[in-house]
Amino acid sequence: MKITNDVKVQLLLFCVGGFVAALLILSIHGTKFGDDRMPEVVPVISTSDTMVVRDDIQVKKPDLDPLAEVLKSAAMEDNTVILTQANEAWMSPNSLLDLFLEGFHAGEGIEHLLDHLVIVTLDKKAYEKCNSVHKYCYFLKLEEKDFASEKSFMTQDYLDMMWARNKFQRRILELGYNFLFTDMDILWLRNPLRHISITSQFAFASDFFYGNEDSVELSTPNGGFMYVKSSNKTIEFFKAWHAQRVNFPDQHDQYTLNQIKVEFVKRFQVRMQFLNTMYCAGFCEMSKDISKVCTVHATCCVGIAAKLQDLRAILEDWKTYKAIPSWVKDREKYRFRDHGICLHPMGK
Repeated sequence: MKITNDVKVQLLLFCVGGFVAALLILSIHGTKFGDDRMPEVVPVISTSDTMVVRDDIQVKKPDLDPLAEVLKSAAMEDNTVILTQANEAWMSPNSLLDLFLEGFHAGEGIEHLLDHLVIVTLDKKAYEKCNSVHKYCYFLKLEEKDFASEKSFMTQDYLDMMWARNKFQRRILELGYNFLFTDMDILWLRNPLRHISITSQFAFASDFFYGNEDSVELSTPNGGFMYVKSSNKTIEFFKAWHAQRVNFPDQHDQYTLNQIKVEFVKRFQVRMQFLNTMYCAGFCEMSKDISKVCTVHATCCVGIAAKLQDLRAILEDWKTYKAIPSWVKDREKYRFRDHGICLHPMGK
């Protein structure tokens, strides 16, 4: 069949039109043939206060971000994780790490909390040790400094380590997780989360309790036991807190917080709760009732050896108490012994 010139023109126009239509479709979808990647999604962080689109956080896939992956695995149903931090000096055999973990096993109904504990390590050997005894470990690399050895209180390395911890904790909040940070020189015997109010954005243990959980003016926060709820308010609080280091160059983050806490609580409109030492005790002010205590912190005590000796004594007292029949416990009031390197008699 002979194709006329008119037919040829019509066929040409049909082909050109189809090609242009294909180009338009591709330009609208912004993709290539065979490209099945998902379109870019603007990260949205949901908080208790509001829903805010953030463009200052580079969101990575979980398999490319080890921290996001470990937090996702360890988080409770409400996105809360328990964090502790240690270096090689704190994780040697028969060290604070062993005692810390033993407390969860010997405690009252808290062994399951180990499933929500992330151990943050500051050197390679500590990370390797952690992986041999616990399932959730994270290696926090800090500016090529050596953080493996014990850092004496208030030395420059100690200060750098404390402020690096402060910055890392903000990162946890930015990823959308609440956290309860606990020093490793704390024995967990019961669940302290039961004493943290759902209305608190911050909750701190303190060396001394003055009878009012909301007394921001009187109470002194102890950064070694701190709960923070993830929200825009707490993230901005942490940013402003870290920025204050320039005003307190020779001090750690806990001292700095104590200087700014009253102003910052008002500025960011957050509730800061201070936990009763009856429940969250320390060597500075021990709980006088072993039937209520949840945690015991080796405060007012310097040096790993001293902390270890006195915390072991506390754990032995706890084990003795647990072995007492319940009907005997109901008749008498039990307390920890008042002796040790750092523990001293408190009076009856």
